[in-house]
Amino acid sequence: MDLNKIKKFYKNKKVFITGHTGFKGLWIFLILKFLGAKVKGYSLPLNKNDNFHFFKKIKKKYKKESIYGDVLDFKNLNKSIDKFKPHIVFHFAAQSLVIESQKFPIKTLEVNVLGTYNIISSCFKNKSIKSLVIATSDKCYLNLGKSKKFYENSELGGVEPYSSSKAMCEQLINFYHSNINYKKNFSLSSVRAGNVIGGGDFSDYRILPDIIKNYKKRKIILRNPNHIRPWQHVLDVCLAYILIPIFHYKNRKKYSGPYNVGPSQKIKLNVLNLTKLFIKNLGYEFKIVKKKTKFIESKQIFLETQKIKKFLNWKPLMNYGLSIKLTADWYKNYLKKKDIVKTTFYQISNYFNSL
Repeated sequence: MDLNKIKKFYKNKKVFITGHTGFKGLWIFLILKFLGAKVKGYSLPLNKNDNFHFFKKIKKKYKKESIYGDVLDFKNLNKSIDKFKPHIVFHFAAQSLVIESQKFPIKTLEVNVLGTYNIISSCFKNKSIKSLVIATSDKCYLNLGKSKKFYENSELGGVEPYSSSKAMCEQLINFYHSNINYKKNFSLSSVRAGNVIGGGDFSDYRILPDIIKNYKKRKIILRNPNHIRPWQHVLDVCLAYILIPIFHYKNRKKYSGPYNVGPSQKIKLNVLNLTKLFIKNLGYEFKIVKKKTKFIESKQIFLETQKIKKFLNWKPLMNYGLSIKLTADWYKNYLKKKDIVKTTFYQISNYFNSL
């Protein structure tokens, strides 16, 4: 689908985004602004010690488009949605870190499961909403460490709090699917994306943000250097997200349901090789230290993405090399104190004009 068709669909569409201060939520927010949508973001209030450094650079510019609230506060969430009357909702607000979930399991389950329940319940009550897209994770699958691909109908399950919470989210979504009255003008999909890289991510326990945080020390500690992940650039993933509502509008029942989103390359890139390629593109010398961890993390994850390619004609436009280069370019501008908003819109424009 070319840019003109996507812009035509989103022009003046009212889109509500939870978690718009976070990594993927902010990229979706800015992409939708680029496409001409009327956007409203809903996120927790900012604080001094959080990792939303990218959003803090632009919060004044988008003050009117931002609401600060908790997805666990159903009354406030529902009121905000009712007042805005969106056509489309993207749900990104979540506790998204595996290690954080093992430190605070109850908080993770509350935010991820009850937060998802609240957004679905609110959307069902609101007649203006035609499409709801929920970000879950590739870690929602029962991963027993075997080298096999996960399909959308693979068994759900978790081996630690984060993956368990995402499996529960998917089961909750399945419950609603089995009870949806398709006479209602409403579609619901989840997106199970792999490990997303790109500029603007400053989360803890993630390899590329950790490198940026330690660039002055020139030292990076790798917990699991041999672990393999389906790395993909945030723009490729966001393209998948924004295509789904377009197809929801075409056929509510046919295009509802889960979608895996992952890279096409057959090359298996582990944490160590990703680190080396990123450091090379960044242009700095780093000492790489390998250190064992007590936290549970899956050794390898492989996603089968034929469904989204067949149904929505989506495919990733970037290989590993380009994904890593664009990510490094963004962070180089950040470290040099250049205009990262300009950098971000430049990358967005180049990407979508290449469709």
